[in-house]
Order: sequence, then structure tokens, then C-alpha cells
Amino acid sequence: MTNSDHAYRFIIDFKWWIMIIKGKKSILQRIVFELKYRYGFTYLDACGRTVNKIQKEYPEWILRGNEPNPQNAPLISMKNSCIFNFSALKLDLSLERPIGERSLLQEDLDEFIDQFESLSAIVIDQLGLEIFTRIGFRAWHIFPCESEQDSEQWLLNLGLYSISEKVHTGFGGQIESAGVSIIILGEDRKFRIAFNGVERQAQIDFGQGLLNIPSRSLHKGQKEFLKKQLAIRGRMRQNPGFAAMIDIDCFIDDPEIVNPAQFVRTSIDQYTNTLESIIKM
Repeated sequence: MTNSDHAYRFIIDFKWWIMIIKGKKSILQRIVFELKYRYGFTYLDACGRTVNKIQKEYPEWILRGNEPNPQNAPLISMKNSCIFNFSALKLDLSLERPIGERSLLQEDLDEFIDQFESLSAIVIDQLGLEIFTRIGFRAWHIFPCESEQDSEQWLLNLGLYSISEKVHTGFGGQIESAGVSIIILGEDRKFRIAFNGVERQAQIDFGQGLLNIPSRSLHKGQKEFLKKQLAIRGRMRQNPGFAAMIDIDCFIDDPEIVNPAQFVRTSIDQYTNTLESIIKM
């Protein structure tokens, strides 16, 4: 197998999916489905009835924090910690893998799709929604790196974009950090693709909630203390420090037909196949 064969491998089977690009294995950290609509202000009258119907048909869903309010009704799944919100303007469902834990798997995606299909159908029915302004699916793929510079250089080495020296020489300085965001009009949907080096965080669970702390803000003594605690307490997690992130948002404005499951699955197929082909070029 040649070096070029190692440049991009995309593994997919019945149980899980993951990218391996230039020697780095991705972590699918977060996915979000969003549906925006017009004339959803029946929410103000139907919020309670809608929450009741969701909880009767799907008991896994409980209210998150305070009671629903005129702006939003947040619920959380006791099954997989998915967070669902709906309001007069939009509904969204998000699933995020806690920092330091395994990547989201294919089975997580399948369950996620089942959840938003069920919940969106209830909200659409209860609010009498007919006109939709946006359907979108977003995924955050992160690739662990040694430093911020390493993450940004790794992204540049993919050969998908470049940054002219004129940018920093014109200002008489050096580039401290850089990333790009591109919106592409495809055949049947748009893609917003962002490439960024990101600082990952240490997570400390004090029992009443997780505290997120940027890794660079911990001094040497604190980092050593955290490592010791991590070894003996499962309630404390630490992230590897830095990562390269490929953030992909697939969306359709003013969709004529809303088929959430089909949209998400075809979006994943399109962007993974496209990434594979262009990185191999």
C-alpha cells in the first residue's frame, strides 16, 4: 500500500463509522438537526399540550431545568442525553459526546434519527406547521493534535485551502491562528464547511455540574493534580489539549419537502464521499 493510500481511509460498517485522514483518527463529537419554520406562534398556546404528548408517547423525555417559557421548551432524553428544543421559530435536536469519551457511533446516529423523526412529527402536528424555511444537519469531526500550531498545519497539509503570506506581511506580523469557512451551493443543498484549530478543554465534575477549563489556562501544578485525580476518579475527564476540527453544516433553505431522516443520511453520504474524493486528488 502506498503513502497516498494512507492519505485518506474512510471506514464504515454496520456498527460504527469514523474517518482516518493522514494518520489521524477522527472523533465525531457532536451532531445537530435543525428545522426552522414560519407561523409557529401557536407554540404560545400549544407548548404544554405538546410537551405532554411527547412525554406520554416517549417517557424518556423530561424537562431540562426550569419550566418551558415563551421563548423555548427544552427537554432532555434519559436514554442518551440528547437535548431537544422547540419554540415559535424552530426545533432542534443535539447529541454531544462528553469530552474524553468515545466517538459517536453509527448506532448513536440511528437512534438520533429515530428521535428527531418522532419529536418533529409531534411538534409539526401540534403547532400546525406547513411552511419551513430551513432544514439543516451539522456535524463536528475533531482530530486530536499536539498543539494549536500542529492542528492548523495539519489542516493546511490537507491541501484544501491556503492562506497568502500577503495577509500577515501586510500587517507586519505573523499569523497566530487561522481557519477558513466556505459556503458551497450544491445540486440540491448547501454546505458550510469550516476548518479550524481548536483548543480542547479539561472537564472537572464537582458533582453539581461539569466545569470546562481551557487546557492552556491550567498551570503545571494544576495539570499534574488533574492527572492524579483522573487516575482515581471516574468523574473527572481531561481532553488531549488541541485538535483540528472539520465542521460541516448541510442545509436547504425553503425546502419544499421535509423528510428529516432522508436529509440527514443523504447529507452524510454526500459530504463524506466528497471529502474522500477531494483529499485523494
